Amino acid sequence: MSEKIIRIKSGNEEFTMNVTEEEYRNYYRPWWQMKKKEQRNREAMEQNGYTEESYEEWKENDMRTELFAESMEELAEKRMLLGVLQDAMDSLLTEERELAMKVFGEEMSICEYAKTKGENRRTLAFRKVKVLEKLRYFFREHGIDV
Repeated sequence: MSEKIIRIKSGNEEFTMNVTEEEYRNYYRPWWQMKKKEQRNREAMEQNGYTEESYEEWKENDMRTELFAESMEELAEKRMLLGVLQDAMDSLLTEERELAMKVFGEEMSICEYAKTKGENRRTLAFRKVKVLEKLRYFFREHGIDV
């Protein structure tokens, strides 16, 4: 396999890394797909008589309407629920929190997670059930029916 050198810029910092061809493709493929989709949207807009600047403005306005479409009550309720969720995650042990974040948050399968951790799949499946029980108990204690 061939190695590629990539440069990552973030603000004033710049990093250079050696990566394999496979890592390079896995990292950039989602980015390429997103850029291609934006390009197709831009081309479609331009065919209908819009310029690139109006496309950017349309994209910003579209994002704003999504953000402000909800009422203030719904936003306050979501903020409260997110606060309770943060407290629930803080109540877990470090290993349990990591398991919950990977399996529930990132939707990683137990098998994949077991491979990355080098542990038995059945053991982690049992721990997942225990974490769910802890979270359900926490939510019930705080008046949230799950």
